[in-house]
Amino acid sequence: MALSFDVLVLPAFDDLEGIPGELTPWYNAYDFDETVQVDGVPTPVAYAEQGVGVVPTGVGKSAAATTVTALLASEAVDLTGTTFLTVGIAGGPPNLPIGSVVIGNSIIDWDDKCRFDTHDDVTLTTNPYTEGQGVYTLDSSLVDRALSLAETADLATDSDVPDPKQWGEQGADEPVVVSGANLCGDELWHGRDLAAKAEWLVDNHDVGPYRVTEMEDAGTAAALSRFDALDRYLTIRAISNFDRPQSDTAGEESLFGDAFDAGYGLAVENAVTVAKHIVDDQLTQ
Repeated sequence: MALSFDVLVLPAFDDLEGIPGELTPWYNAYDFDETVQVDGVPTPVAYAEQGVGVVPTGVGKSAAATTVTALLASEAVDLTGTTFLTVGIAGGPPNLPIGSVVIGNSIIDWDDKCRFDTHDDVTLTTNPYTEGQGVYTLDSSLVDRALSLAETADLATDSDVPDPKQWGEQGADEPVVVSGANLCGDELWHGRDLAAKAEWLVDNHDVGPYRVTEMEDAGTAAALSRFDALDRYLTIRAISNFDRPQSDTAGEESLFGDAFDAGYGLAVENAVTVAKHIVDDQLTQ
């Protein structure tokens, strides 16, 4: 008999050297004392008797899409009524404090575009062969419910993480919870010009502004969409770093500087804090 879950949590990783794992906090939140192996999924799915399961997808869209497809096609688990939650860290523009949590209302595939040489008049446009396919709109009622539940979440703070004011931004002084567009791509990028291109792409799809940048969720959304399960999907991402350097700093220097990863631990903690409110709500329905 296939196992069924009310909620399946999908972190990306727990084994990247020097980075707090996205999986470990879930073992502290629930008693995951059972596992089931699913063909095509590199790591066994851990589950608790309350009805929640957790399994890392792997880093990147291909890994996420492959893992989620294997889960949905498996006879070992029955996911016909499951709510799926991606929970993890992300980059973001410096207009929200690090540690802020973004509940995605849409996902845009950053790789689904057309580039031209940098000396051309036009350097970026939409892909004429796949236009519109790289945008996933998430269920608004599910997103709104998640935002409502997140209002009672107690977000952690850390005075040692970079401050948006160092980028010339004004706004909240401490982490907040918002909804917004989620930009997903396999390309790891960091820079002011690249951020401007990202803003153009999202605005061109009429879903901007983007709030976070990450590497898995378009793959997850594509797999769920193929199985008519996209309306049961939420992505909960906390900002761990900014996606561009300060005006007087080169991109490479910023990306590999000591301050870049200072917010990883805070972001993991806050993403899980918000997501746990949502998981607990789903388990009581």
